[in-house]
Amino acid sequence: MADRFLKLLLARLRFAAANLPVLPVLALLLVGAAGLGQLFLLPGQEAAIEASEHRLASLERNARRAAIERQSVQVSPEDTRQRLLDRFPGEDQLNAELGRLLEMAATAGLTIVSGDYRLMPAKDGLFDRYVLNFPVKGDYRKIRGYVQAVRSEFPDLAVDDIALRRENIASTEVEAQLRFVLFGRRKAA
Repeated sequence: MADRFLKLLLARLRFAAANLPVLPVLALLLVGAAGLGQLFLLPGQEAAIEASEHRLASLERNARRAAIERQSVQVSPEDTRQRLLDRFPGEDQLNAELGRLLEMAATAGLTIVSGDYRLMPAKDGLFDRYVLNFPVKGDYRKIRGYVQAVRSEFPDLAVDDIALRRENIASTEVEAQLRFVLFGRRKAA
């Protein structure tokens, strides 16, 4: 009887394997894969997320502490004044600044025939004004690019005046009169 039962069982299993319904088997496999992912993969991902959150919280705390420490450091008015004055070139550096302005004009493809340079002492004694007048000849775009380059290279330079003149409408060359003011600090400042 047991032999007959085994034969019948094997026959039924072979029949079930031959006529296997695809969708229920696929659903069973997907449920099994989801269960395995839930048991083995998800706890590792949760641990990694939790560790990242702890690391982020620690970084935020450190950033807040550093900001509080920066605020607590008191800067004296004299330090602030000196830091502001150090941005401006000294008397001995003004000629080097002038040379750099002329070099930038040559690099931009502009011709500076002559120039007028005046050193005007300030009334308060801290700063001197170095007024520079450049007659420049060249293409309008080159002149504009030169002025923009000068402003980016020397943020404390003042563009006091720009006058443009063109001999005739067909000419591509423009004559410009550029007036820059460089501020320099005195040695006593």
